[in-house]
Amino acid sequence: MITFGEIVTKVLQRLALVEGLDAQIYAEPRIQLAVQHKFDLIFREYWIPEYTVYQEEHVLDGVSGQIVSTLENKLKDWRDLHSVFWEGSHKPLPIAPMNVRNIDINYPSLRPLGMDAAKWFRVLPVTTSGKVYITYRAKPEDFEEDSDKIYIDTQLLLLGTCWDVLEDDGTNPGASDKFRILFQDALSQFNRQGFNLPQDTIMSTRSTVNRWT
Repeated sequence: MITFGEIVTKVLQRLALVEGLDAQIYAEPRIQLAVQHKFDLIFREYWIPEYTVYQEEHVLDGVSGQIVSTLENKLKDWRDLHSVFWEGSHKPLPIAPMNVRNIDINYPSLRPLGMDAAKWFRVLPVTTSGKVYITYRAKPEDFEEDSDKIYIDTQLLLLGTCWDVLEDDGTNPGASDKFRILFQDALSQFNRQGFNLPQDTIMSTRSTVNRWT
């Protein structure tokens, strides 16, 4: 973990070490934008445990197929929805096919609700009742305060931001290439070690529910 103010300072310090006639002094607001941009890209690429909400319990209303509670200010993008489990199944609910009417769906599935940021989806058939368990990643608001905490590998964010800034300038290709290589190395290490806990590859239980009639 590192704060927004700390990572901006580290980026400025690292860029100040770049040698050559084209070395520049960078304004802090520009670095802040670069940090935010790199964070957003990494966040979308990986399911970082600190930003992931696992198996959050919600209750279906039994009428519209929607949850009674709200996901507003929690789930901000459909891409951040990992899975939805209905209490009667051990398998995540699939997306309902677009070329089939809702009333013709008689097996457990999800129908996206477009821009409804409060519910995001309905479960089909809509009369389905009971609980669902939702796993999603919660993107934080854009960083503004120096004290805002960032839960991403520090070196990955630092090197990636430096590379972006130097690449945008285009005045020091040697330094840009150096940071590109350093970032790629950090990314490879992150992929190898970031999520190295053993994962169960065999389902201990299997769903007995595959269709409602």
